Amino acid sequence: MTLALSYGQPEHGPDHQTTGPLSLQQRVHRAIACHTEFSLDTILTQDNRVKYTNEGSSETATGPLDEVFQLMRQLNETGIASDTLGRIHEDGRSFRAALEESCGRIATELAGERLVYVELGPEPVKTGFILKTLQGLGVIIDRYIAVDINPMSAAPMRAALAAILPDTPLEFVTAPFEACRLEDMIEDGAPPALVTMLGFQEGNDDPAVVNGWLRDITRPGDLLLSESQLYTIEQTDKISGFYAHPAMQRFSRIAFERAVDRSLPTLNRFFLLPVVFEDGQSAQVAILAEEFAHSISGRNLHVSNFCLKLTRDQYRSYRQEGGHFEIFGESYTDDQTLHFQLSRRV
Repeated sequence: MTLALSYGQPEHGPDHQTTGPLSLQQRVHRAIACHTEFSLDTILTQDNRVKYTNEGSSETATGPLDEVFQLMRQLNETGIASDTLGRIHEDGRSFRAALEESCGRIATELAGERLVYVELGPEPVKTGFILKTLQGLGVIIDRYIAVDINPMSAAPMRAALAAILPDTPLEFVTAPFEACRLEDMIEDGAPPALVTMLGFQEGNDDPAVVNGWLRDITRPGDLLLSESQLYTIEQTDKISGFYAHPAMQRFSRIAFERAVDRSLPTLNRFFLLPVVFEDGQSAQVAILAEEFAHSISGRNLHVSNFCLKLTRDQYRSYRQEGGHFEIFGESYTDDQTLHFQLSRRV
């Protein structure tokens, strides 16, 4: 794995030869060309969601999709099992402790109400931990709904939830998040929903776009629990360290094999670069990629994943933009890099 970090460089703005607003994917593409040795015509970028579904592809094998799901599970097992992840001081807050704190705030906020648990991007380890913790605090789960574009997540989630929610109705929806509307899925008079968006998923799209999705998904009174890896200039090694994890390295290679070639050798690359949003604000984006050689165009780069790393203030600002959500709780790891945010849909 090779690294490229960019501090204080001029941000790469929109391509003025392109008509209409640029997607975050296009902006990432241009940021790489601006700040690295790769030119635009040697970079292949794909929407992040392509890695989790065969839809719109000639690919029919589901083995790679199942492996991707299991790799994300492995990452969460590492995080939940550790009592030191994110901790600096002996008595500091770890990743697991920060999540426990968020669960306590959810239970307090509900004040004895039942809830509908809605998971955007289901994963059994972290979800199991949250559900068990909430139940231990007296929260009653009325039903469970999972929304995912990866069809391979349903079977392992059913197996994991069988012991945790044995008598709770389970529903699995294979769809993109932006197509989900709880007002169409949950009847009037039902308990409020706790909607979770974990695993840094928010960083995969422009924050204003994601906030619009979450606004449309939720109903007034619903709660939102989201997780992010924050950018602090003192802790950039935590970001590169996460993407150097063997599970992320394997994820990157799978994405390359599905999109380009199963036999070509690659060199894993990581970049942390500035990117500009549609509103003119800028942030850092973590980019995981595979460099490969092509007989015609020479060195090429396949981007396997990109994820925004906002500052704490940016994350708060985008959640509150438009007045659709009010933040009522935040939990951080001791090093301030891993963050759980609780908000209520207004």
